[in-house]
Amino acid sequence: MLSRLRVKNYALIEDMDLTFGAGLNILTGQTGAGKSILIGSMNLIIGEKASTEMVRSGAEEAFVEATFELAGKVPDLLSSYVRVGEPVFVRRQVIRGGRSYAFVNDHQVTVGKLKEIGDILLDLLGQHHHQSLLNVDNHRQLLDRFAVDKEFSQNYTAAFTELKERQSELESAINADELTRERQALYRFQLQEINVAKLETEEQSLLEEKVTILRNAQQLKDTTRELSYSLSEDDDSTLNRLRGMLKVFESLAELDSSLKEKAIQWKEAIYSLDDISMELSRYGDTIEADPERLAWVNERLQLYRDFSKKYGEGYDGIMAYKEKIAGELDSLENRDEKIKVLEKEIASLKTKVYDLGSKISAKRSNGAKDLKKRIKTELAELGMKGTKFDAVLTPVSDNAGMAVTNDDDPCLAGEFGLEDIEFLISPNPGEPLKPLAKIASGGEMSRIMLGLKTVLAKVDAIPLLVFDEIDVGIGGDTANLVGKKLKALAQNHQVISITHLQQIASFADRHFQVRKAERGGRTVTEVAELSQEERVAEIARMISGEKITDLTLEHAREFLRGAAEA
Repeated sequence: MLSRLRVKNYALIEDMDLTFGAGLNILTGQTGAGKSILIGSMNLIIGEKASTEMVRSGAEEAFVEATFELAGKVPDLLSSYVRVGEPVFVRRQVIRGGRSYAFVNDHQVTVGKLKEIGDILLDLLGQHHHQSLLNVDNHRQLLDRFAVDKEFSQNYTAAFTELKERQSELESAINADELTRERQALYRFQLQEINVAKLETEEQSLLEEKVTILRNAQQLKDTTRELSYSLSEDDDSTLNRLRGMLKVFESLAELDSSLKEKAIQWKEAIYSLDDISMELSRYGDTIEADPERLAWVNERLQLYRDFSKKYGEGYDGIMAYKEKIAGELDSLENRDEKIKVLEKEIASLKTKVYDLGSKISAKRSNGAKDLKKRIKTELAELGMKGTKFDAVLTPVSDNAGMAVTNDDDPCLAGEFGLEDIEFLISPNPGEPLKPLAKIASGGEMSRIMLGLKTVLAKVDAIPLLVFDEIDVGIGGDTANLVGKKLKALAQNHQVISITHLQQIASFADRHFQVRKAERGGRTVTEVAELSQEERVAEIARMISGEKITDLTLEHAREFLRGAAEA
């Protein structure tokens, strides 16, 4: 439900803040008061094109904000923006320079996304306006909600989706052919190459350390020998000098016992340096320049580098690739068996899809007949007695369907069934049935939509219906019937309707007046909710114009009483 609509700096609207309620909300006002401007602002929040010419003179931007209260589960399309129990805030901002921005609960969205969201929040019905019933894709959804059990549709969709997946797998397996043999040969060669190499987990890093040692073998040998000689072998070696100094220090420790611990540490340091000297000597003896070993290590390292380029970075990457191609090779080598299994699964799924689709088709066919009768009755009551309506079921087209039988003329199945569905209508006797988008006037369009919505009210999920001047070309008893239809429709939906007829306005749960006023030397459009007495005056104006008499006021009260009784 649309609970609040705020419009600022849009055409003649300076700053308007409206609160709507459940049921039937009626807007009336003199011609030119700005009712179409209000509809234009609603168009913005459902993703229609924004014109910078509509930004109020003197303002840099215009914006429209709408607050929608959701009942029940949050639609999937809105689940990224709102949680259960939270309202939906839609904001559209138009900058004079030409830019336009859209937001849903403070998340910026594209205008395309806003249009998708608008499709599930409201339907704006009238000439040249957003109309969900003109979208053929919605015809199938509406008929199915009217005639087909939800479980049937879900089971069919699941079976068809699985059929498409298996069909895709089969096509991939069959189309491999020569490529399959080439890939098998390549994978076998690559697996053999990796296996023969006998790679090890840490080998590459160990080889990189080894090649550094081999490249610097002579320097390591010479330097370690020099260090060992300087530490212990030279007559004036570091260790000899430290030993001599230790004797002097020990004599001091005899004089002061507090130095004994330091003397012990000194002696231990000499032992450690002596060990280091011997290790350096042994290390130097083990190091030998070995060109052949260096060449082997370099070759081994190059093997890792080459494999990393071909298969994956390092040991882990190479092993991951090996596992992948081993699995693919197994799949390719068992392709014939896989094809047989898939063909069997596909045959079974085709039978399932055809059986479920046939049952849905029967339900749709019966539902379409019932829908046709009901809508014909509704349109007759709305003053369109000669209007013909039909819900036409046609086989799924070749480019969109998948054969599910093996006949010479196979039955084709689509994502949602065995047929496409379109509503056709002829508003004038003797004229052929045509798509809804090709029928004549806005007034006829609005009444046809009202008739359709009345019949489909309990299965149509869109919560808000907005009717723009539904009363064009009608009057008298027909207008009274239209008012009753709107009132009945408002039992299952929130309805907002602009009207020029007192018969329709009398049925309002909330009545708003659109009027022009002057503020600060400028014309503005204002909208105000009317009290009961103000409603009487407004309906009297609608009956007789600006000259309101006691008689017209009494007539207005009679209209309100009659609507309440009806």
